Amino acid sequence: MLNLKLVWRKPEFATKGISSPQMSIIQPLEAPPSPLRAIPPLTALLAFERAASQLSFRRAARDLSLSPSAISHQIRGLEEQFGVKLFVRGARSVRLTADGERYLAKVSAALAVLQDASRDMLQHRRDARAELWISSLPFFTSAVLIPALPEFKRRNPQLTLRIEATHQYADFNASRVDVAIRYGREHSTGLKFEPLVAVKGLPVCAPALIKAGLKQPEDLSRQVLIHLTTQPRAWPVWLREAGLQHLTPRGHLWLDSVPAMLEAAEQGLGVTLGMSPLIKARPGFGKKLVAPFALEATHSETIYLVSRTEQARDRRIAAIRRWIVEAVGHAK
Repeated sequence: MLNLKLVWRKPEFATKGISSPQMSIIQPLEAPPSPLRAIPPLTALLAFERAASQLSFRRAARDLSLSPSAISHQIRGLEEQFGVKLFVRGARSVRLTADGERYLAKVSAALAVLQDASRDMLQHRRDARAELWISSLPFFTSAVLIPALPEFKRRNPQLTLRIEATHQYADFNASRVDVAIRYGREHSTGLKFEPLVAVKGLPVCAPALIKAGLKQPEDLSRQVLIHLTTQPRAWPVWLREAGLQHLTPRGHLWLDSVPAMLEAAEQGLGVTLGMSPLIKARPGFGKKLVAPFALEATHSETIYLVSRTEQARDRRIAAIRRWIVEAVGHAK
């Protein structure tokens, strides 16, 4: 490519005090020097290292699954690039020149470093593939995943699970998460959403509240309603469907996780909404925590299994999918 520059000069005029800028002729600029690329192709370096180590083009060809002529061609290319002879070729044998010996020492060391780096990468990949990261809703984790963990380990003893119980949406781009369990569907490209179970709100409380007179939905006016901060519309929707949109409870309690809500309900602090049918899998349901009336919301939300679309055929993801689907079936 031709680089040009514009040079401005002030030509002298016969009349003093008069000068005018004028553009001179366009002069070509020399192209900036390109970075030196002295590293030969890896195939040539491998051919040289094998031939130099064994002093045989034939044995080098066998090791690299090439023909002896291909080895000779690669080495000739190196010699032409450097302008030196690397081998002294005889009728039945070859030997290294002084330049060849110096080059072999450095090439062998460099290839050893590359080999170590590649082995580290492969080991890291194997270690990473032995772990599966799951981002799951806290309630789903405690009610569905943890009870099913022994079965997963029995089936997949070579895999290690790392489970993060959180209400936050998993960032598949910035984290190591492989699978996420999410309540509701958030639009996102590159992700596969598979429905696991549809859940509905079911009022639950401690048995003591029932003994104290909680018999009908209208009795909620004398109770504290326990809310999940991330789902402020859950109770209003349930009350509207029950025909009690104007009901005013005794009070409200807001908590930031489903397990905390259920714990508060078990302690008799109020009435909360459990995810039916999964709430029935919670340890102590029917004793420490009961449904005061059978009325469920007609509105439902879906819990999804989320994974990357490019991992659709990953056997590890398939194993997780089968395990979670079965665990949900047992929890219903």
